[in-house]
Formats: sequence, C-alpha cells, structure tokens
Amino acid sequence: MKRLSILLVGLLASFQMACADDVVTRDITRLPDKARTTLQTHFAGINISYIKIDNDLMKTTYEAVLSDETSVEFDNKGNWTEVDCQRSPVPAAFVPEAVKRYVREHFPGESIVKVSRDRRGTRVELSNDLDLDFNAKGRFLRVDD
Repeated sequence: MKRLSILLVGLLASFQMACADDVVTRDITRLPDKARTTLQTHFAGINISYIKIDNDLMKTTYEAVLSDETSVEFDNKGNWTEVDCQRSPVPAAFVPEAVKRYVREHFPGESIVKVSRDRRGTRVELSNDLDLDFNAKGRFLRVDD
C-alpha cells in the first residue's frame, strides 16, 4: 500500500511538471488582448524587459516587467491583478477613487507605489512602506506595516 501511494504521488508530480510550462518572452502578442491594451494605454513609451507566462494546471498568469522595473501581473483573461511601480507612483487609473481619497486624507504626501486586487478587495503599498487593505467597495479595513 505504501509503495502504491508513493507511486501515485510520483506520477501526480510528474504529470504536474509536464503540464507546467513557464515561458519567458519579449513578445507582447503572447499576452491576452486586454493585457496588451492595458500596457499600451498606461505604460506607453516604456519598453518591455520581459514577459513571464506561468502555466499551471488550473490557470495561466502573466507578468510583464518593464524597463523602468515596473511589474504588472495579469490573470488568464488579461485583467490586471497587481501593479508594482517600485518607488514611482502607480498610474491613478489603477487605484479605486475611494482608496485614492482615503490615502490623500490620511497619508498626505505619500504616494501609492503598488496596488493589487482580487475579488475580496484592494491592497496598496505606500511610499513609506505601509500596506493598506480595503474591501471590494473601497472601505478601509486595516493597515499592515
């Protein structure tokens, strides 16, 4: 029984590795249309250093790293999930209005340098390295330093 379990785990791991096919490219046409449009609209004039395509069993994700070290992650449909501009402000279009307003009121002088979103809400990182969490409606939840 123990041998059978080990064999099954080994086969499953082999299958997963065979299906996982990570690709690194500079070919923007490998991105979904929506992701290409996002990059061309909000990061026009900035060259793409590389695009990482991560193929898992259940989903494909994309990460575009730009020449200014900005990183933009996308889901399999081309919707952005994270924008990390390192120390530069994230383009305002990526940040919900309620989140921008909260940051302006409570952290004047700080800029949003990273934003990520999922179905539960939005997380932003400020230039002072604080992380702020907001629910899906943009209501402040907590600060994480």
